[in-house]
Amino acid sequence: MKKFWFIVTGVLAYMIFMAVLTPASVWLKLVPMPPEVQLGKVQGTLWQGQIDVLSRPPVYLTNLRWQLELSALWRGQLGVQLNAGDVKDDSQPYLNVAASVSPGSYALQQATVRWPVAGIMRNLQLPMPVDASGAIVLNINNFAKGEPYCAALDGSASWQQARLKSPIGWLDLRQIDATLSCDQGNLRLVTMPDNPLALAVTADVMAGRYQLNGTLKPDASMPKEVHEAMRFVSQPDAEGRYNIQFGGQIRTQ
Repeated sequence: MKKFWFIVTGVLAYMIFMAVLTPASVWLKLVPMPPEVQLGKVQGTLWQGQIDVLSRPPVYLTNLRWQLELSALWRGQLGVQLNAGDVKDDSQPYLNVAASVSPGSYALQQATVRWPVAGIMRNLQLPMPVDASGAIVLNINNFAKGEPYCAALDGSASWQQARLKSPIGWLDLRQIDATLSCDQGNLRLVTMPDNPLALAVTADVMAGRYQLNGTLKPDASMPKEVHEAMRFVSQPDAEGRYNIQFGGQIRTQ
């Protein structure tokens, strides 16, 4: 009997060893992928590897690297460390993610994501054309998958080097900060009003759509044309704030 279990243990160890050391390119060939997904050169193994370029419009990632961690397998979870992009190149997406994956679910223990604003604006259906620059930076302390998006979320977001194009030219909004949370399965972002527009909004991302509600009150330092344009937004309230409200569909292609 001992010999039998010794053989079984040896076979299982060999299978795990071969699975881990098999080139990642072999595993990826076995995974059915949509035609719009394009992969560059694949290096490494299932355990640790790298893809030069991963593209699925509107997502474009360079130097995507992964590392699997087996320490949580006894809980039915597989640890994953993901990195992509270059933290010094703010013109391209960047991510640094520590996650755990279990059957039918996943969670983030820590994540930093930076995404150029221009790439985000192209996929939002806004009530009027808007051109913007800068980068959205997300810092996630905790996230758990739920329906339609989350079961838990604790984090922050900021629009860094925020600039908005207007008929009079580019407006420097400096930086706009916000908190991230989960509300009945939907993603929620709430901005802090300490910015040149005093932008105080709540944005909810629901299944395939988004909704934004809040107020703004341009600072006295903003160009007079900005203040004059507010009459096209709404009527000011007793404190001089202008209500804003709009929503739309989120394009995935």
